[in-house]
Amino acid sequence: MRTKVFYDLPETACYGCQACAQICPVSAISMVPDEEGFLFPQIDTDKCIECNLCEKTCPTQKSVSNPLFNAVPTNVDAAWEKDFDARLESTSGGAFYIFGKKWIEDGGVVYGADFDDKLQVCHCKAVTIEELQRQRGSKYVQSNLSGILKAVRTDLKAGIKVLFSGTPCQVAGLRAFLKKDYPNLICIDLVCHGVPSPLIFLEHLKYVENMSGKQIVDYKFRGKERSGWRAYIKYIFKDKTVEKRFLGNDFYAYSFYRSRFNRRSCFSCGFSHAKRVGDITLSDFWNAERYSKELRKQRKYGFNMIMCNTEKGRNLYNETISKFGRIELPLQIAVDGDVRLRHAEKAPLDRDSIFQEYHTHGYEWLVNNRGPKNSIASRLTPTWVKNLIYEIKSRI
Repeated sequence: MRTKVFYDLPETACYGCQACAQICPVSAISMVPDEEGFLFPQIDTDKCIECNLCEKTCPTQKSVSNPLFNAVPTNVDAAWEKDFDARLESTSGGAFYIFGKKWIEDGGVVYGADFDDKLQVCHCKAVTIEELQRQRGSKYVQSNLSGILKAVRTDLKAGIKVLFSGTPCQVAGLRAFLKKDYPNLICIDLVCHGVPSPLIFLEHLKYVENMSGKQIVDYKFRGKERSGWRAYIKYIFKDKTVEKRFLGNDFYAYSFYRSRFNRRSCFSCGFSHAKRVGDITLSDFWNAERYSKELRKQRKYGFNMIMCNTEKGRNLYNETISKFGRIELPLQIAVDGDVRLRHAEKAPLDRDSIFQEYHTHGYEWLVNNRGPKNSIASRLTPTWVKNLIYEIKSRI
């Protein structure tokens, strides 16, 4: 009986997309967290009928994971939502929300990442604009896709228009699971920095709650208000108080930008290039302001890189284009500005040791011994001042 999805690949190659578990016709595969908190497939050998569908569906295979769209566009857009107040609610330029809102207004549904009532990140279906609001903003932790691929297939077969947003490996997993394209499906993939451990994220929330003595009910990974983007992490507590931490002062954010807690497969990601698996690709547009005076003005509040990879993607963008401020730029500017459009990121030297230290000493020890070493002056400097300094430096 089969004991592994793959016999000739290391377990570390698994993306955790769950395509194998949800394609299994006898439900012989369950997703089980490892000691680092990442989900991996586990096969019940008593149920397995050795149909090999799991292996045939896995996007780690070259025959499955090859980009579906080999023709890359010549140009991309730096784009931002014209509605300023609405733009403040998004981590970057607001493109995902504009696309999702249009999709729902036209009778469709949107699948994307959201927090559940325990602040775990999972994919869910939005059928109203209010539900879509919950999917706005970056979630820097791996999202759980339990049951979602099956739900998408059910909606598609019922003729419902589906917009699915996720990391490239999640989009590839969905497409591999579906086995064919659907005219009523559009996929948006993200230029992904890597997915951190859900276990470590929950440990971080517990740590903040213990230190504050208050319950966290919401969390913003990159708070953006009048002070602009890239400013702070935002904790919203049950008593309606709010705590803001500058990115460099927050241990989880500090570690995220150093890829310390990323899934191992992120460091050999087969989707870190300009040939994409989504109909539309979205990301921050790093360094684009160097090429446009207007983008230097817009940078403070964020703008997206929008890459349309298919006719379906271009059609959706054209239907919503009046909602955007936009500047067209060569694709190469986006590629030059983001290493993940060229190749996978290398694992940091302390990636394995920091997990070992977590299991040995606990999360609080990591915060105290492996966090940013900020001066007293840095800790006391208001967030808006740090943001202003950041903006001045970026323009020099």
